[in-house]
Amino acid sequence: MNKIALVLAAVLTMSPLTLGLGKDVQAAVKEQVKSTPVNQPEQSVQKTFTSLINAIEEKNYNKFISQGNAAFKEGITQQSFTQVSEQLAPRLKKGYSAVFVTKLNQQGYQVYLWKLTFKDGSDDILARLSLKAGKVGGFWLN
Repeated sequence: MNKIALVLAAVLTMSPLTLGLGKDVQAAVKEQVKSTPVNQPEQSVQKTFTSLINAIEEKNYNKFISQGNAAFKEGITQQSFTQVSEQLAPRLKKGYSAVFVTKLNQQGYQVYLWKLTFKDGSDDILARLSLKAGKVGGFWLN
């Protein structure tokens, strides 16, 4: 009885209708993939991200907070910035690559994610940049 069920399942799986539907789905997926835009942030967003990373590498607090909104400027103290930059600046100086991952809409903010991979082989970091009205509302490195 099990052999009959297996043969029946194979016949249903390989039927012309199933194969035809599979080809239609494949064509639709290929068309969707072709029409998807290149996965890159807007140039102004990339510039903001690069500026923040450079500020960390340069240990430049004023440059880091300069593009932030009032809450960002108040929330990032010189002390907390210094702690982060002391840890990350040496790794950044040895070289890294930043690959844009995606953009999200969250609570009125445009949130952008990058994967940072370091040339020294140390752990990767997920960078999260939140923008609203062109101002940095948050920048997290996990």
